[in-house]
Amino acid sequence: MAGNGTLEAGNWTSGVGQRHLSVTEQIVISAFYTVGMVGNLAALGILYRSESKPRNPKHCLMLRCLASNDLVAIVGMMVQMNLQLYFPKIARCLWFCRFRVLWRLFGLGSGCVAIVMAAERWFALTRPFFYQKYVTIHLVRQSIFTLWTAVFILVCLPFFGFGLYFEPNKKSCVRYRMATLPKDVAYAYLFLTFGLFLCLCIVCCNLAVMRALCRTNRCNKKHAVLTRRISRNQSLSYDACTREEIAFARLMAILCIIFVLCWMPQMISIPMAQVNPKSSISRMFFTTADILMALHFTLDPYIYVLQRWPFFRSICFGKKTKSRENSLKTNQELCNH
Repeated sequence: MAGNGTLEAGNWTSGVGQRHLSVTEQIVISAFYTVGMVGNLAALGILYRSESKPRNPKHCLMLRCLASNDLVAIVGMMVQMNLQLYFPKIARCLWFCRFRVLWRLFGLGSGCVAIVMAAERWFALTRPFFYQKYVTIHLVRQSIFTLWTAVFILVCLPFFGFGLYFEPNKKSCVRYRMATLPKDVAYAYLFLTFGLFLCLCIVCCNLAVMRALCRTNRCNKKHAVLTRRISRNQSLSYDACTREEIAFARLMAILCIIFVLCWMPQMISIPMAQVNPKSSISRMFFTTADILMALHFTLDPYIYVLQRWPFFRSICFGKKTKSRENSLKTNQELCNH
């Protein structure tokens, strides 16, 4: 996934060798990364201090993890690009190649957070009894860090001889999708399998969320105001979800589409690299896949968090009506489950 190219962004057009950028290309890419860093920093500021942050602590935790992960990923991408541009000798060192490999953690880490978010919404909207009893903030935190640990083990396998990342003869970093030895090719397809598994789980969970939303919307036509009251002595209905939860689930449906569009080209690039890696079509596809992945990290904070910020909405969409303000006030009644 991201380890294929985005987090190795100084080498976008080919799997080996140094990537040379013109001044214009460097300015454009640097601006691209800067927008992503500013967005993620702003998102973290909102999530920690602003009144615009989600009232549900589980949502807030997941968004903080996502913004932190994406911020570190973008910083790593920019550092790698500039090192390869200005310090080519350093970019050919073994430690630099290991740095690139470790940074794949933050590429896959974004998908891990996304799958936890999708699963949390699925349980909240389709399994309310189970959700209230078992899906706690502790479980969400544990799930995210467990997946991150699994990804860390996966990305570190090349250090133990399973997976390609460095060619001693050429003294250059190599992407694992360019592998030729059987064990290295096996690692590339293991990476592909893991990535496809993440994408499939996210899509399935979000499709279930969208079905639940359709049912909720039909219910909302009969009820002008939808509230959620939860206690040990009250029962939960299938459609008992707050306005914030509905908005969050709609957002997840949109992000599901964006996620697949940005991540699937990286998955496709692995078999393409094995079949015909040096063709012009393959190189163009690899570049496009890398740019889409970089776009994913850059857009995440604006789609997940900043669209909720009144100042950002006022700049992009103009002033909201009083009815919208009243809707936001209603969210203050949310319970913190």
